[in-house]
Amino acid sequence: MLIRYGTDKNGKPVKKAVIYTKSEHGIPKEKIDSDALRIIERLRDAGFNSYIVGGAVRDLLVDNVPKDFDIVTDATPSRIKKIFRNSRII
Repeated sequence: MLIRYGTDKNGKPVKKAVIYTKSEHGIPKEKIDSDALRIIERLRDAGFNSYIVGGAVRDLLVDNVPKDFDIVTDATPSRIKKIFRNSRII
């Protein structure tokens, strides 16, 4: 498990996120939508972090089929637009 920290308004460290490794969550790559995997790979190839989050993770953990995949990244909207040239920022 990885723990991501940030700082509060006073500069004190605070836990922001818990990231589970592949060996901890046990979600097979084959159960993740191929388009979602391609997006994550392109973001990572460009040097950014990217993760599947939200309901898709919950669904996969209880062996349900997710209806969509939410991806979070540290790439800015302008960088995303350069990586995915056909995208629109809304």
